[in-house]
Amino acid sequence: MEKELLQPMSGFRDYRNQTKDFLIERLKRAFQAYGYEFLETPAIERQEILLGKMGDEAQKLLYLFEDNGQRKVGLRYDLTVPLSRFVAANLNTLALPYKRYEIGPVWRAERPQKGRYRQFWQADVDIIGIDEPAGEIELIELVDFVARELDLKLECRINDRNLINAIFKRAGIKNATKVLQTIDKRDKLSEEALDKELKELGLTDVQLRQINAIFLTDGDDSLGKVEQFLGDSQPLENVKTILEKTKDLKMEVVFYPSMVRGLDYYTGFIVECLIAGEGGSSVVGGGRYDDLIDKLVGTKIPAVGLSFGVDRLTDYLENRQQNQPNCQFVINLPETENLVRRWVDELRLAGGSVELFLDSSQGLGKQIKYADKKGYKKVLIPFENEWRAGQIIEKDLATGEQTKIPRDKIAK
Repeated sequence: MEKELLQPMSGFRDYRNQTKDFLIERLKRAFQAYGYEFLETPAIERQEILLGKMGDEAQKLLYLFEDNGQRKVGLRYDLTVPLSRFVAANLNTLALPYKRYEIGPVWRAERPQKGRYRQFWQADVDIIGIDEPAGEIELIELVDFVARELDLKLECRINDRNLINAIFKRAGIKNATKVLQTIDKRDKLSEEALDKELKELGLTDVQLRQINAIFLTDGDDSLGKVEQFLGDSQPLENVKTILEKTKDLKMEVVFYPSMVRGLDYYTGFIVECLIAGEGGSSVVGGGRYDDLIDKLVGTKIPAVGLSFGVDRLTDYLENRQQNQPNCQFVINLPETENLVRRWVDELRLAGGSVELFLDSSQGLGKQIKYADKKGYKKVLIPFENEWRAGQIIEKDLATGEQTKIPRDKIAK
């Protein structure tokens, strides 16, 4: 077979780094700490479930096909629509508010570029059945918890679709969905190209100036500009409440009028979080989607959720070269093998992560070479004399330095 055929297709990749596994475990721990329940939905859904939920631009990116049973199906674009289908199917048995998390791959047929793949992982948390800002506040607090767990400095930008729609109505702007989708391309277009697209949607010069003044100039006075233009409104009060309730978090939460998010199913609060000082794409995004379940079951159920971009966070952590899994590598020697196996099992039962070399008949040098190739910085060597004295040798593979360490210190 030709060599290029053995490589993944464009937009896909083989991935073997342990940082992703480490990140997923940390996210699971955070979600469970807040009382979110595990859910796993299928990778494939009926086209009737997927179509008409996310907007024209997103719908173009769906992988749609017929299966062997000639059923029209597609790969899931995100984890939100499958969740809504699950809730619609199990509404009578779920205790509301229903708080769930799901971590898994999604697929989008978009043009591959840095940080964007055609298959990537998301980690979602959602609250179904609450229409108060309390849901949004808990989700932002959860993001802050994860940021502290991963030693990340995040900036969370919030907005509200109802607030945007109220501004459009006051300005006399129609075709709101298309205008929002165009504004959402702000980072991809020049100022001239953005203005041109907005004019093509029928905006007058006055409306264009209003759009630029409110949506395209972010700053500390953004909320004041909106309040001055719009006056009092419930969406504005919701934004103020969220900002007030989250002001003591370690990360920055700011009102950001130009952040609109492109998916059609958002109905209120929306949020994106970026790594502070890094720029680039968001690593967390989400919002309120109160009408999505209604489209499936005919019953309006409020819902709000967040999605963590697992691959983007993994790439960042990998580049930072921190937060690697704390895994010990233990050399396997014939004279201590049986004792070491029992000791290693005790470490694992206590919550440790330990790799014991498989074959004790292999020489010490070969085992060390293997550990070095896998990226371990240090190895533990259970020489018989030290073992009998309650010790184990720790060898630094970079310097060659060897240190005697009490085995109970490793266990602790």
